[in-house]
Amino acid sequence: TYEIGDRSWIVARQKDGSIRAYVNACLHRGMQLVAEGMGHLPALVCPFHGWSWNMDGTHRGITEQWDFPQLKDRDLCLPQAKAATWGGFVFINPDPDAQPFAYCIGELDDHFASDPYENRRIAAHVARVTPANWKVAMEAFIESYHVSPTHPQAVPVSEYPETQYDIYNENVSRLATISIAPVGDALKAMSEQDFADFAAQSTGREPVKLRPGQTYREALAEERRKLVSEASGKSVEHLTDVEMLDAVEYFVFPNFMPWHGYGLQIAYRFRPNGDDHQSCIMEIYLMLPRDLSQPCPKAPETVWIPEGGSFGSCEALGRVGPIFDQDWVNILGVAKGLKSTVKRGLWLARYQEARIRHYHNRIENLIALGDPV
Repeated sequence: TYEIGDRSWIVARQKDGSIRAYVNACLHRGMQLVAEGMGHLPALVCPFHGWSWNMDGTHRGITEQWDFPQLKDRDLCLPQAKAATWGGFVFINPDPDAQPFAYCIGELDDHFASDPYENRRIAAHVARVTPANWKVAMEAFIESYHVSPTHPQAVPVSEYPETQYDIYNENVSRLATISIAPVGDALKAMSEQDFADFAAQSTGREPVKLRPGQTYREALAEERRKLVSEASGKSVEHLTDVEMLDAVEYFVFPNFMPWHGYGLQIAYRFRPNGDDHQSCIMEIYLMLPRDLSQPCPKAPETVWIPEGGSFGSCEALGRVGPIFDQDWVNILGVAKGLKSTVKRGLWLARYQEARIRHYHNRIENLIALGDPV
């Protein structure tokens, strides 16, 4: 089942491998056909009165059908949402008149062609109920303007002020940051080995002994290529140092954020927590290379961080966990501050926060069109 807002869908794989998504409600009295969760079913049977459907959505039977003469010759197939897949993720859209999925994801296929997400596995799925609107939580990760005060450990070795922001179609945008580079005159004056030692210590990585003439970026990219190749059983020599090291984050409207390359091997999803506009579910996927000679392993169970817990204490996230704790402070601070502010509206940076402005414009345009469902 997939729950978002106060709505629920059944997402079901078909015999041919395709995926369909059905409204999770019996056509009789609206009873949920499937309780929250996941599993395997031979058919969809309403637990209230026993009406049933095949897994392809076709009607299977009504108990005591004699009592429903008004349904003779009626189409009793389960209503469907549009369903599509990208990189192993499933997307649904309840609007029957929605634009084609290929338009919605824009350039993603082309940009991820060198290293498709199908070559990854979900090594960890971490979720947390967050006391903030889903847009407030998501905005903490959609620009690099916050990095200097929020993540000071990253500043000396990352060119965050020079982050490039790109907006493609109305649904897709991107940021790209050089994550390993000497910043400032003092670091640029260091020898390559001295910078390598400094950068390893600052970022929590193991020290690297450089070969003569080798840069730290080259050494780190070489090491990561080796690790990815060993994990996947496939050469990744065609991938650039940028794809090996740097922070390249995409945003697909309304709430999906896959990172490209191996600089940050993660993806985000943000969604409302039921119908509560003051809380949301924040999800982090750890996307690691998989052994391409074997079937993709089953995704692990979702790890829920309890109230009062921390990302840093979540073993599944490894060394990136404490970084999310730094972002968490901002999410809570904005959620509370917005209730206190007396200023109307927000002042967004023209360039560095252009992606926030862009997706809010998209939301406003959809609201102006009215609810299509």
